[in-house]
Amino acid sequence: MSADETKEATETADTQRRERVKARWSMLRQALLGTSSASGSGGCDASDNSNGAADHSDGRFHKLSMNSFSGFQVLDRAVLPCDENDEQENGLLSTEGNWDIVQYSYTSTEGHKVKFITREAKEKQQTNQQSQKSTIQSRVEALMSHRNYGVDNTGNVRVWDAEGTLAGFLLSVVLDGDDVLGGDCLSDLRKNLRSILTDTSMKDTARGRKATCNLLELGAGQAGLAGLAMASASNNHNCSHDTERTTQMKPLHVVLTDGHPKCVENNETCAKMIPKSEVVSRVRIEAHLLLWDSSSKGADACCQITKVAANPQQVNNGATDKGLYQLCLASDCVHFQEFHDGLLTTIARTLAVGGIALLCQPKRGTSLLNFMTLIDAVNISQSDDFIGKSNPTIHCKDVTKCPALFQMTLHEDFYPKVSAMHKSLLLETNIANENASSNTTAAQNSTPQSSSRYDPNWHRPLLLVLQKLRPYDEDIDGELARQHVKTRVNF
Repeated sequence: MSADETKEATETADTQRRERVKARWSMLRQALLGTSSASGSGGCDASDNSNGAADHSDGRFHKLSMNSFSGFQVLDRAVLPCDENDEQENGLLSTEGNWDIVQYSYTSTEGHKVKFITREAKEKQQTNQQSQKSTIQSRVEALMSHRNYGVDNTGNVRVWDAEGTLAGFLLSVVLDGDDVLGGDCLSDLRKNLRSILTDTSMKDTARGRKATCNLLELGAGQAGLAGLAMASASNNHNCSHDTERTTQMKPLHVVLTDGHPKCVENNETCAKMIPKSEVVSRVRIEAHLLLWDSSSKGADACCQITKVAANPQQVNNGATDKGLYQLCLASDCVHFQEFHDGLLTTIARTLAVGGIALLCQPKRGTSLLNFMTLIDAVNISQSDDFIGKSNPTIHCKDVTKCPALFQMTLHEDFYPKVSAMHKSLLLETNIANENASSNTTAAQNSTPQSSSRYDPNWHRPLLLVLQKLRPYDEDIDGELARQHVKTRVNF
């Protein structure tokens, strides 16, 4: 590329960047005022099309939004028609009719299908009348949610794509077996997850009941798709047909948590919509409020969440001070960088030794890297020399003789559909960018095409896997996490 061509490409990129900045300021204005853009300036939904569907009728501002990419849609999704009177009698719809009843489904390679329904905020384009009723006060309340509740309103806006991707991945683990995607590391992960979630021995415990798998979802948002998907699969009992054995899901205790009370309220409703199993007490679903907090207050909250999973004997023995969840799930959560220490300590407090935490999210700038760096910093707690030099007030005790707190692995290609779509979208985006560079004038006056809305940094979900290797030490591990976040410089 010549110097002139490089200059033109740079000017084009700068022009497009300025347009994106202007567009997002406009969207913020619309979020506050509840109005669409003035005539001639292009329209856009104030919430960036909050249900994630690509809407090509909203004009250039919407198309320039980072949220305009429709997602990988791993699960099949359908909004169900409903008789509003019947639904209100069942308590599924509010009197204002703000909700959609949505059915999700997944079909395995062997033809097994898992279906479940949720209640989600109604798509904006279908609620013009309701939108007109909203007030500046209600919109400001949503924007100021972090002040009122200690957490922002993100979970109430939409069901994010990473949540569906994680749900689909887990369903593929229990329904499709181990030999779906290559790679020894991923294959080992799938086998470990199957051992946590399923039972092939067909042996009961001494009390005549199979051991229950405790599953905790953090930041479940308004629907808790991953946790509900596992609950639905457990209700189906048989996970796959095997010529030599039958595989069944273990009885499951799902605890959905979020820091926003409105999310918790809707998760309670979604839990009631999961079909009841024919086997009594095979699946239990609860929803609880939980803020990520690395302080002693957060430790007390985690203890209460652990009590939810404990049996009476464990409560009497003080086992609630240790993690009791075999599986912990979180989707699109690590971009809250100010809560990194709270998120990590919450996982460490609630997860059982040997348990696995799955965090599904895009890179989103450096947020994922910074979270992984925090985990590395806590893992170094096994080094006497490091602890003594970095913070003399931390006394090593016996924990320094133990291994790292977590084994950490990042998977980029963990789900075939996502990997295939990523490659295809990346190719389309590269071609679009090359065409734009070759025609600067046209690029400046045109609206980006649908393929160019895809940005792997913001949209491609990655799977971060943490396996807990030893008990969590509040004094050492917690202090290391707090100190690291307090003193770090985000890249």
